[in-house]
Amino acid sequence: MTFQTQKSINVFIHNLHPSTLKLSAVSRDDSDDFKLQLHEYPERALLLVEPDDYIILNHPPDQAYLDYLIDIGIGTRNLLIPSSQGESLSEKVLKDKSLLAFLQQLGEQGNQVVLHPYMSTQLEAKIALKIKGTVNGPPPELSLKVNSKIYLPTLLHELALPVPEYEIVNSMKVLETAKKFIAQYDKIIIIGNHTYGGLAVWPIRNQAELNALTINLSQCNTEELFLIEKRYDVLCSPNIQYLITQSAIQELGLSDQILDQAMKHHGNTYPSSATQLEILWRDSRRLCEALQAQGYRGLLGIDFIETTEGQVFAVDINGRANASSFGLYVLRKLFPDSYPEKHLIMLTHINIGKPVTFTELTDILGQYNLFDPQTKQGILPYNTGFLQWGKFSAIIIANTQAESERLQRFLKRLSISLL
Repeated sequence: MTFQTQKSINVFIHNLHPSTLKLSAVSRDDSDDFKLQLHEYPERALLLVEPDDYIILNHPPDQAYLDYLIDIGIGTRNLLIPSSQGESLSEKVLKDKSLLAFLQQLGEQGNQVVLHPYMSTQLEAKIALKIKGTVNGPPPELSLKVNSKIYLPTLLHELALPVPEYEIVNSMKVLETAKKFIAQYDKIIIIGNHTYGGLAVWPIRNQAELNALTINLSQCNTEELFLIEKRYDVLCSPNIQYLITQSAIQELGLSDQILDQAMKHHGNTYPSSATQLEILWRDSRRLCEALQAQGYRGLLGIDFIETTEGQVFAVDINGRANASSFGLYVLRKLFPDSYPEKHLIMLTHINIGKPVTFTELTDILGQYNLFDPQTKQGILPYNTGFLQWGKFSAIIIANTQAESERLQRFLKRLSISLL
């Protein structure tokens, strides 16, 4: 993914660590599973890189998977693996003097090394300082603000954009305020100040579901903040992806989120079924312009809801690469002239119930169902580091809606947990 001039050397480092996300009131089981899988997340950036770019990973990817990506025109063989130890990938890089020296050398002779993080933090800023490079992302302080869930209502008010019915409270007042909202609206959503992929998001319909949240709240400090909102009846939950630079705001695409009853995210579908496209593009653009003026750079995702009563609300901003970022970028890369006519389904964490290698996965999927540049459609697996737990993610690319739905049904039969 080339964002800069030809003299830029792009280095992707999709570092992710629980301390970065600061997840709110998450159950221990969810947290433990999440931490176990963090080691494999950096591999996703293979879908974003160009052949001349570099990517930093915790370990080499499955060679068969890398070969498959390269054969269809995705990824790079310029892999950098830190030799040091650390709790996160960025910490490993900061401790690896030889890797830091290599990155600094890349920037010599007039070149500019540009780090492309998953989410901009102090760690990537330190790496950039040491190698005399730059970060394609917002300043860490702005990144923290944008990814805070209680910031969006403030921004919406400033821009005079529609705001869902809400109240911001600390952990001591969540239950009291939630009871008031349930009495008024029946269905509500409690959102932690810091969430990720449906973690720390609780749809509440009755007192029993509210009581179940009590244990999670007991783990919080008294000043932990939560957003309590009315839950609207929705037609769809669109997500809009942007790439923001100093001088431009590029639209990457609009897709619908796939959410279950617990509001956990399972993927996206493209094209979107939204009916109020003009409002979605207009409001999202205004949000991007406001963030750009504050210094925001890099990928940004904005979630909306379109209600059955015709209202359109922005309900979340993710100041980082989103699950849909990978699919939409791949689609544009493979089909730069025809991507608007394509049908796309992005599915996360498909569970096939047993550990397999990528080669074994391709046998299970069958060559006929794998993405093929000749037919220009099929299933493109990613997150293959999760195969050690019997899980992976997939991008379905099809020429027709019927074919995309056929491939989705195929994966649903294959998976023990797919919606």
